[in-house]
Amino acid sequence: MSNEKWRLYRVEGGASLASGPDGLYLESGPSRFIEHSLAGRPQLEAIYLTQQITADGGVAHALAAVKAWEDAGGLSVAENGRVLRELLHALSIIHAHLRQYYYQALPDYLPPGTLKEYSGFHPDLRRISQEISRKSTTHWTRFNFTHPFTEAEVNHLWEQSYRIEGALVVLQRMMAALGGKFPQIMSIVPGGVSVRLSEALLLRLRDGQNELRRFISRELIEDVNIVLKGYPHLGKMGKGLTNFMCVGEGESDAALESSLFPSGFYLEGKLERFTSAATESIEHSFYQLAQSPGHGRRGLQAAPGKENAYSWIKAPRHAGHAMESGPFSRLLIAYLSGSQISDPTLVESIQQKTAQALNEANTVGGRLLAAIGEVVGLLDHCEILLDQLDPAQPAILNESDPLASSGEGIGHAEGPAGTIRHVVTLDGGRIVNYDIIGPSTWNGSPRTPNGKTGGLETALNHTDLDPENAEDRLDISRIIHSFFFSMSDAIH
Repeated sequence: MSNEKWRLYRVEGGASLASGPDGLYLESGPSRFIEHSLAGRPQLEAIYLTQQITADGGVAHALAAVKAWEDAGGLSVAENGRVLRELLHALSIIHAHLRQYYYQALPDYLPPGTLKEYSGFHPDLRRISQEISRKSTTHWTRFNFTHPFTEAEVNHLWEQSYRIEGALVVLQRMMAALGGKFPQIMSIVPGGVSVRLSEALLLRLRDGQNELRRFISRELIEDVNIVLKGYPHLGKMGKGLTNFMCVGEGESDAALESSLFPSGFYLEGKLERFTSAATESIEHSFYQLAQSPGHGRRGLQAAPGKENAYSWIKAPRHAGHAMESGPFSRLLIAYLSGSQISDPTLVESIQQKTAQALNEANTVGGRLLAAIGEVVGLLDHCEILLDQLDPAQPAILNESDPLASSGEGIGHAEGPAGTIRHVVTLDGGRIVNYDIIGPSTWNGSPRTPNGKTGGLETALNHTDLDPENAEDRLDISRIIHSFFFSMSDAIH
């Protein structure tokens, strides 16, 4: 890889695109060295500090941290605690998908200035539209672009976005009831969940679940179909890798029957059993082996001037292969595993919209449909979890002293954007080493020495895109947002 590359386009916080002889590269901002800062701290602090990596995936990072602790110490989890964790996990993914689609991805297709043109009957939106009309034209047309939607479709999409605000409020109240507050969850501890499960709490959760049904239904998938009808090239654009992964519950075998996510790898056309093995290349990352033992992250230290490096993201690989992770991967693994899909028509819809078999349908359109389809499935799954809760049973087990745990542990969780892996070495409850691989580390990883790219770079280079062209810049943003990519989640 040549060092002669030039910065083209700012794409996410701390990240930019660069052009080289082999195509587009994703450059990242500097690491925050969260792993390094955890050394010497009690493992309890890792549960809370790793939530700061990303707000949308904070709950999943907390779960991966506590599972790593429990694995190192051989700790058991109360059944109520397991169910409450999974309920909190499901609600957090629903919240993330709704926020990311309607407030991050949708503006790539529906210009924010179209709210000025709203002509529906929703009183709040009519008032907002009138207020916008009185403001400077330049202020609202700065991000305008030509869109294909009819007046009725524009009205519908804005009304749906407004409705989703109500759903997000309900979700935040439910997660605060389970976690003490949100987005920083405080109740996840070794052995289960510290919240006291009572009939009153269960009633609040059921009321919240019923209220969510007013906002969330299978009709949400039609919102994605409206976008795909207006932008048919999304069915082919941004095709990623051919290898996929899902950790499920982090089990070696298939996930528990009550879990929505079966675990496994789809590698070179075959479905394989999940294993926790993963390697991380630093060939094109700004790290080098530490000169002194115990320095940095498992013997790594920063090397900002390293030759041929262009990213602070490491390059995780499974069996030497880059893997795509996220809602689409989860759907594919579940489908190929023979797991019951909550909406069987979703797979058919993805294949129809992309004109591809499911294992080839990981395009922008395929990813967006998979994410919103997952929202509907997770809401159904929450009903099952609520029925499994028993207020007469404890939500936490304290069979041994977790603060005295020693050894190495691995914890996995599926975050909104994909697979999370925490590896910790403990000595008397204190952290000796900590290693994190987030979803955006998998998807946003740089090239490895054999030239294999991560999922996001593969997708960006699948189509010939010129970041100096305004329409191509929009397509670049659409590809990145289809991964629900977060730079803060990619660098640790």
